[in-house]
Amino acid sequence: MATYDSIKYKSTTIENLNDTGTTGSKVAVGTTGQRGSTTGQFRYNSTTGKFEGTDGTSFSIIEPAPTVTSVSPTVVDSGAGGNESFTITGTNYSSGDTASFVADDASTITASSTTIDSGTQITAVIAKSSFDNDKEPYDVKITKSSGTTGSLENQINVDSAPTWTTTAGSLGSVAETATGDHFTLVAADAEGDTVAYTETGGTSLADAGFTLNSSTGVISGDPDDVSGDTTISFDVRATAGGKTADRSFSITVVDPTLYIGAS
Repeated sequence: MATYDSIKYKSTTIENLNDTGTTGSKVAVGTTGQRGSTTGQFRYNSTTGKFEGTDGTSFSIIEPAPTVTSVSPTVVDSGAGGNESFTITGTNYSSGDTASFVADDASTITASSTTIDSGTQITAVIAKSSFDNDKEPYDVKITKSSGTTGSLENQINVDSAPTWTTTAGSLGSVAETATGDHFTLVAADAEGDTVAYTETGGTSLADAGFTLNSSTGVISGDPDDVSGDTTISFDVRATAGGKTADRSFSITVVDPTLYIGAS
């Protein structure tokens, strides 16, 4: 039986071609500008480096769907300002891919920039404020130019720093003879995490006769005697879920003897 390595026909119709070889069947190769217009044509586009087929109206790229296996970081502080840079790993990444994040309510936010580091890694940058605590967790989704997608569900959570309710600055005055509770510092956490209060700088409250309750934020105590009205300044940190917010306050300790007999 005669065999042929290469047979060229100008125009031949072959029905139900059955290629029993193992190395592969050669298809048409050409640039985007050399595309045909016949329905059902299948070819390799040397411009894009991808296989494609046409329905007679437009060409569709044929390529494997991307996958997402991990992302870092997985927690965003939406109130911190600036951008978050995510490192996304997976497979089948190529130029033209875009990264997005799908919220629990199905709304989608798209990365402001998507950089293809390699076929297995993408760097996506997006404003931290784009994430909403009420819509966590977010899926990570990669979309190719052909429209095929790959995603990893429930990967990104939002954890913002606690927000101070108590205004910075002077809390008020306390007579040096006063005892008990004097002021309450208040900060809230959007996720409902417990807020803890600690001193971080300034005059030590303990050195002035006061105590800061780390759980309730209550400032109490019997202030030390002063020879004149004395203002103590101190810094307090509110911590919740590993996030912190600092604020500066002051208290004026009043010497009541200065006002006896005043007209």
